[in-house]
Amino acid sequence: MSEAYKKFTAQDKAIVPFNAHKQYNYNSSSAASNKVTYFATKWTSESISRYSSASINSLGVFDPINAIKYRQLDHLFYKNFKTDSYNRFGNFNYLMHKRELYENASILSIPTGLYGYEIKPGSFYLSSSNLKVLDDFRDGQGAFGNLIISGTDIDNYPTDVRENVFRLDPIKGFEKYNLDIYKDYALKFINPQHPEAGVYKVFYKKGHEITNAPTTYNTPRDISSSISDIPEKDDSYYLTPFTYNNMEFATSSLGSSGSYGYGKFPSLKFNSSTGSYIACEHDTKFNFSKEEDFAISFWMEPEGIGLNSNKKHIDNKKRYIISKSTTKTVIPPSFQGKNTSLSTTVSGNMQPKDVNAGPQYPFEIYMVSRSLYFDRFDGEKLNSINCIVTGSEGAVTSSNHILCQKTGSSTEIYFNGNLVAQGTEDFEFKTQNLANLYIGSKGSLSKAEKDGGIGMSAIGSTFIIGTYGDENYPYSYYNGKLSNINIWNRAYNTTIIKNVSESINASPYIGNVFYRNGFATITHPKYQSILNSYGVGIMRIGSTFVVGNKEVNGVHKLNFQGTHKIREHEYQCTIEEHEFNQTTNITARKDQSSENNEIANFATSSEFKPYITSIGLYNEVGDLLVVGKLGQPTKISSETDTTFIIRWDT
Repeated sequence: MSEAYKKFTAQDKAIVPFNAHKQYNYNSSSAASNKVTYFATKWTSESISRYSSASINSLGVFDPINAIKYRQLDHLFYKNFKTDSYNRFGNFNYLMHKRELYENASILSIPTGLYGYEIKPGSFYLSSSNLKVLDDFRDGQGAFGNLIISGTDIDNYPTDVRENVFRLDPIKGFEKYNLDIYKDYALKFINPQHPEAGVYKVFYKKGHEITNAPTTYNTPRDISSSISDIPEKDDSYYLTPFTYNNMEFATSSLGSSGSYGYGKFPSLKFNSSTGSYIACEHDTKFNFSKEEDFAISFWMEPEGIGLNSNKKHIDNKKRYIISKSTTKTVIPPSFQGKNTSLSTTVSGNMQPKDVNAGPQYPFEIYMVSRSLYFDRFDGEKLNSINCIVTGSEGAVTSSNHILCQKTGSSTEIYFNGNLVAQGTEDFEFKTQNLANLYIGSKGSLSKAEKDGGIGMSAIGSTFIIGTYGDENYPYSYYNGKLSNINIWNRAYNTTIIKNVSESINASPYIGNVFYRNGFATITHPKYQSILNSYGVGIMRIGSTFVVGNKEVNGVHKLNFQGTHKIREHEYQCTIEEHEFNQTTNITARKDQSSENNEIANFATSSEFKPYITSIGLYNEVGDLLVVGKLGQPTKISSETDTTFIIRWDT
């Protein structure tokens, strides 16, 4: 055959995609020129149509655009992530990828033209003046999209969400700072006189204030009496339902100290005069036996009761912080007298009722005077340890971290990461019960303050600890702040406990990187200013200045690898032994002319075989598309087929 063309079959060609990674290294100046941008965002209770002076970013600057970006970020990436993860953007591992959005957030946006298909997991690096941030790449496991401070040992934190059986920061507590404004965009109204009729009015609002707004928050129970329909769910991955009762929400000082702490964590404010508490129905997840290890941690800022020279004092009543004891909720049988069934039309039929749960309990944590107690009881033996957590007059200058745990046969109390009390238990009987979990009270036995309570005008200039109120009820409500409450179904070593106290929210993660969307976010309140509006693209390396009495540090370096999709085209050019047996080289023709195809005598021998020097790929109309040049001429075999493979990338 003298033809120079041969048609490919479907088996002769293939297109194979693969990823190539390109390294990008920026400083603050080059990042700006390449459109790497930064946004400081802050949640606001206003609706989009009414953003005003309250719409400020994390630096306190009026910025309605960034308030909108907070809503966008929450809607696309964070809101209801645990229950609706597949409708959120960003690749994730459900158990390893942690998304938590507090009141403030910082966003670093990288253009898609730089990162391509995605930011390569494990390649993200960001440095500010004295902190280095990277994603959580682990050898053999890859990266999960969480940001950490360089040098953080993730294994020294309680990162297994399956062990965290109860958690209440509360992460979204800031949404209830102001009870005068409706939450979200729609509100369902139920006639309180006829709740059985269901929802009778639904309307969409524009940030309107509530007339005669409540001073404390109570979980609504008018849509359904089912525990599964309670709108409050804890912050753990178990989404345990609970109820708020006469609760207030406030900011804490946690996260606001230091060069980077512009944000704050929400806290729960308990008032013993109004009877604030949180209730969670009995759950086996935190009904620990005498053999099981567990740990309970929280931040606390107790406040005293009563006034003496304008000072609050701690009294000697038991003020319960968190307990699973004494009170359980049951549905009583519908009997009237001994034998008569109660009619279903009679008020109170089949209504939940609080009763005694028995003497034993897996844990009680409470305060008496200046001391915090951690108790366990099997019905016969009591194991109780305690430590002092306040000043001489109950004074508390800041929040302190408490961790109580049972490990082996020991019980321990840690104060700000340090072991301060230890005991040994030797129980013979069980510690489990059917009691509810209460935070801030002991259930129905707790009584609100009467005489001598907070804000009572009857309080005189003198005050004696333990003589006011109703002495028949020694169990009282906790008074003060709590935040970042956790229950784990295991105990921890001293290193992990120290890290839990220093991280505030018991997590090594400070934010997220969404590889396929080109976003990096700093969400941990303690590290809000690692990125700032004066950082990327404006500040030069090494420079610092002051904005609003806060030192602002620029972004020194931003490194990452962009993942770009490349397609490798492969064509197999097979020359069978009887094909392409004549050369097309003009020098092998008698007159060395392109117009005369007659072969010269030296090329007519059976021993003469042409050499391949180049291969061209043509389309159907004869246009040359690809030329492949061989490294050296290759002789065609007359005995076997010869295959040339041509590859190129696009």
